[in-house]
Amino acid sequence: MRVALRQVLEQGVRHPRRTLLVVALLSLLAAAMIVDWPRGGVRLAIDPTLDRLLPDDEPAQQAFERLSVTFGAPDQLIVGLEMAAVFTSEGLRAVESATRRVRAISGVRDVASLATVPNLLASEETLDVSSFSRQAEADPASIGGMARQVADNPLYAGSLVTDDGRMAALVVTLDGVDARQYLAADLDARLRDAAKVDGVTRVRLTGASAIQAATTDALLSTLSVILPLLVALLLALLWLAFRSLRATLAAALTLTITLLWTTALQVQLGWSFNMVTVIVPALVITLGLSYTVHVLSELMVAGRDGAAPDRLKALERASLPLSLCGATTATGFLALSLSPLPAIREFALLSAFGVLVAIVLILVLLPALMPGSHSAPMRDAPDLRWARAAAPRLSAWVIRHRGLILGGGVLLTLVAALGATQIRSGAEYIRNFPADNPLRQDFEVLNSRLGGATLVSVFVETYVNDALTEPDLLRELDALQDWLRRQPEVGGALSYVDYLKVLNQSLNDGDPAYFALPDGAAAAKQILVFGASDALKRVVDASHRSAVISLRLKVDDSVAIAEFVRRAEARLSQLPRPLDASLTGMPVLATRTVEVLAGGQWQSLALAVAVIWLLLALLFNSARAAALALLPNLAVIAVYFGLLGYTGIGLNPTTSLIACIVLGVAVDDTIQFLARFNDAARRKGDERAGVEYALAHTLRPVTLTSIGLVIGFLAFTGSDLQSHVQFGLLASVTLAVAWLIDLTVTPALGSKLRIVTLWDLIRLDLGQNPQHTIPLFSGLSLRQVRLFALTARLEKLAPTELLIREGEIARDMFVVVDGHFEAWVERDAGRKRLSTMARGAVIGEAGYFGQRRTAHVEATRDARVLRFNAADLERMRQRYPRIAATLFRNLNRIQAERIARMTALVR
Repeated sequence: MRVALRQVLEQGVRHPRRTLLVVALLSLLAAAMIVDWPRGGVRLAIDPTLDRLLPDDEPAQQAFERLSVTFGAPDQLIVGLEMAAVFTSEGLRAVESATRRVRAISGVRDVASLATVPNLLASEETLDVSSFSRQAEADPASIGGMARQVADNPLYAGSLVTDDGRMAALVVTLDGVDARQYLAADLDARLRDAAKVDGVTRVRLTGASAIQAATTDALLSTLSVILPLLVALLLALLWLAFRSLRATLAAALTLTITLLWTTALQVQLGWSFNMVTVIVPALVITLGLSYTVHVLSELMVAGRDGAAPDRLKALERASLPLSLCGATTATGFLALSLSPLPAIREFALLSAFGVLVAIVLILVLLPALMPGSHSAPMRDAPDLRWARAAAPRLSAWVIRHRGLILGGGVLLTLVAALGATQIRSGAEYIRNFPADNPLRQDFEVLNSRLGGATLVSVFVETYVNDALTEPDLLRELDALQDWLRRQPEVGGALSYVDYLKVLNQSLNDGDPAYFALPDGAAAAKQILVFGASDALKRVVDASHRSAVISLRLKVDDSVAIAEFVRRAEARLSQLPRPLDASLTGMPVLATRTVEVLAGGQWQSLALAVAVIWLLLALLFNSARAAALALLPNLAVIAVYFGLLGYTGIGLNPTTSLIACIVLGVAVDDTIQFLARFNDAARRKGDERAGVEYALAHTLRPVTLTSIGLVIGFLAFTGSDLQSHVQFGLLASVTLAVAWLIDLTVTPALGSKLRIVTLWDLIRLDLGQNPQHTIPLFSGLSLRQVRLFALTARLEKLAPTELLIREGEIARDMFVVVDGHFEAWVERDAGRKRLSTMARGAVIGEAGYFGQRRTAHVEATRDARVLRFNAADLERMRQRYPRIAATLFRNLNRIQAERIARMTALVR
């Protein structure tokens, strides 16, 4: 493994041209995948709908699709015309003019308004009556009674005119226009311009298509404005940190290629940018830059004239923690792939792929772009001097106040956990836009003045022709509609039952007594056939087997909608057969998305924690060490959930990503610290010295990467979507807390921790078969031998160098790995040799009992020994009791054999 990794790293250092050529060819291939050659553009699309934010088998989505097939997609817009008074000659002429102009716009299929709908209650002879505006033109005296006629007609009351009579509504049905076509045709502006006629003081507009178009515009802004700004800020930070234009440009090219390859994968998989996956480019750039900082720190230390071997060693030092960082971050992302929501799964795969590509390119391409003859040494910048001066003081403070720091970490976690109990799942439908957004302002006005502007549907299916004309089923639907109207969230409800009542009344000379359902199925069918119109066809099909109840809700947040959905679905379940009803519509689907997210949040997080713990356990060769390494990061996750609870921000499709992202990212800094701490603590034989060394080498890069991450996530606060703003704020604050914890709590835990990494095991050289050639290790596996050796200290001695001095207080004992030693004493002004020792010999075992040394022990040629003491053996007993038991047994055997030999000599 070590050899394979070294060969990969050598490509960028020793063969930069070959590396650049391979990367260039792959990048050209990726670019070719993205280009839409026939159209001359790029194969990237924006999907503002909720389709990818719903489970594949979501019943409400399936019902919505069946509803769209039967009655056409319910893509209606509401255009509000504010004026002095609607029911005047001037007001009705303005409605007529605005309706005609809007109808003429390409993409508009139909417009329902006072200028198009018939005034059924105004006729006593025929159903073929004129619209309100035509009646007013023919008979101005009829205007006085129109307000009452609208109020008494459930088909129009509260939907075409406000109660105060100062706003008329145009209900615009589009002809299969999606969000991209809506934007391309600039329908929003065209509709507003067309409706702004004489007499209209202000035009207001809302509807699913308009909201989706605005969402598309916001997502495009994120990609075209926020992403370049973010890249510029991060590269400026990189230049300020390293003062090297070449390093900055090399990093920029590396990250650009990373994003190119990630986007090529997205295109090949046929995935569009949606509310969730639009985050991927900025996220990959931000994380890639944080990894770049660590590698550049190592490369630039090598100096302007650093030789290839030195730069290769620098890469090797950075490669293990960096690779593990990439693995843990990718694991955090991939944990989200358990989500039943396609958009979350797409985000998980793309983010993980982008992170892994970034790791490979940073380790291979970045060194190739910075050959040693051109890479200037890192200047002694102010922040570098600050880091060097602060590290010893911070280390001393952490060790001195270890208990206080750990106690503070526990208290912070408990306070955060208390806040987490207040978490709510919720997403805003229109309030996802800022308060000053014109679309949101229009929605709120129309919602309050028209008795609701959030449109949902009850789709009724029977699968039996003419079933919906049966009196019993008609009464059931009438009772259902009456129940729906009594719900506090409902501002209005309309169905074919209302048409039946109005038509029945009209056919009976407008007598209010006949505002009722027909007595028999034949009469009901006759009325429906006789009164057939485009409006009626939108609420009941020609075979009278399917119908839709259109609801206008006065609420738009998912919490209130979810409460209504629960009650409505319970009521729908009480309908008799063959009636089968489903509640659907965009707001219902959004609510369902939130519910699914809340249910899968803990599952994804638990998987991420488990897999990251397993990776750390394999790296540190200890479940306990892995758990301790995770503890600070679990505190960070608790802080995130606490922020959710205390701020009242709901768990929505974007904020639900933060926990796994932060866990994968925050553990990176922990790994960077522990990797260096482990090396220093083992070399120096002092955990406190290891803390100081690790802080000295990680304080600056960890701080720089944290600043970069915070800047990266704060960039999302410039989005027009509040969910992205919340995502950026929560993630940046949580990562700032993670930085603070990694500089205090993690070193406090590390000061009492000795770890052995998998990398250490792989690269440790103890000679051939130490478990067979060194008696102390008899009965152990090679891995167990290496575990003990890394808990001890491997030392080198030159010829004539003393290992032990006679008369010293014994503290340590040794086992010879390589070389030869001679034990001797000073006697009669001369040197008396006692014995010679080679590989496998145990020297100074009296150190276990704290006795004085009885002889000198000197290396006769280059040698290596393992030094260990009673504390090391006790540590082994606590962490690896089986290994310790075998070592104690072997020590006893060695001592017994030595005593036996001495006894034989005496005899």
